[in-house]
Amino acid sequence: MAKPDRAYIVCSTQRSGSTYLCKLLASTKVAGIPQEYFEARAETGSPPHPGYFLAGLPRTGAGIRDDLRPTDAPEYSDLRTVDGWEAHLQRTFRLGTTGNGVFATKLMWNQLPDLEQHAAALPECAGLSGSELLERLFGDPRYVWMRRRDKVRQAISMWRALQTRTWRLEHPAGDREPPRLSYSFEGIEHLRRRLSADAEAWGRYFLHSLIEPLELVYEDDVGPDPAGAVTRVLAHIGVELPAGWKPDAGMAQQSDELNDAWYAAYHRDAATPVSG
Repeated sequence: MAKPDRAYIVCSTQRSGSTYLCKLLASTKVAGIPQEYFEARAETGSPPHPGYFLAGLPRTGAGIRDDLRPTDAPEYSDLRTVDGWEAHLQRTFRLGTTGNGVFATKLMWNQLPDLEQHAAALPECAGLSGSELLERLFGDPRYVWMRRRDKVRQAISMWRALQTRTWRLEHPAGDREPPRLSYSFEGIEHLRRRLSADAEAWGRYFLHSLIEPLELVYEDDVGPDPAGAVTRVLAHIGVELPAGWKPDAGMAQQSDELNDAWYAAYHRDAATPVSG
């Protein structure tokens, strides 16, 4: 199995600002094209249904789990369009590699178990997991750990996205009628806990694997200084930034007054003693 000349993995959790970072990196044309190539569930071959992220949460009335339509699968991650996972891996290398031989992918913590299950079909990967598996698949990859400090705003962003099925405003969820958005303290708190646990799991992964990733925090690094964040990533992977490159990701800001209202409501409800 051919491996890329140079590889790195953007490790993150949903709604952390990682899509913005990855689009910036792709725009340099020398840092690979990091996408969620490994988001497909082992059971379906496609991305998880929004209800997957609500496992263990009592019904809130938002209707997320009642909408049984499957999640739209982008071409780069849909396993139903290729003949086996090895073919998907070769497609991934083709789509995720820039002309200078740099391959990049983005990986969420919840996607690692499915990646391990899929990779077990390859004889050379049998019995491997975690960093050993990723090293076998991608050579000696570098790691970029993208985090968001404000887990409440991160959870609010995800609660909204699960209802609208719109992950980025430039890629709306078709032409269907937009849903009536529903606030839920319980739903947001469930996602806050889940996202926090996934971020902590990445920390343990790096510690136990003796990996020193490049750490970026959305509020400190990517948001206020996108050019600086890209420069740091390229230095981390040993690639020179093209002369004249400027950050112009063209991404729409998805947070608005509704997010702010839910943020205030969350903190109000979190401070309200539970009766009974």
